[in-house]
Amino acid sequence: MMSNGLSAGARVEVKLDYPLEYMFKIMGLAGDDFAEHARRLVERVGVEAPAERVTIRASSQGKYHSVSVVARLESEEQRRAVYRALWEDERVVYYL
Repeated sequence: MMSNGLSAGARVEVKLDYPLEYMFKIMGLAGDDFAEHARRLVERVGVEAPAERVTIRASSQGKYHSVSVVARLESEEQRRAVYRALWEDERVVYYL
């Protein structure tokens, strides 16, 4: 059996060079306003996320929407703040 050297539950740190454009993928129940809700969650922490940089994809049965929001990040703290906001929001089912 081969091992990648990581133990279960280990965090992998990724080094990002800021500033950068970063794509957040946010999933939730389909609704007329979910894409705008997702975009505003990203902007809530002071990150610019223009409406023209948002794309929506419906699930095969139409129950969920996958929203991609491209935002300009200046720091790792901003990226983590967005993920915290997504984690805390009751309408967000899953995010990447």
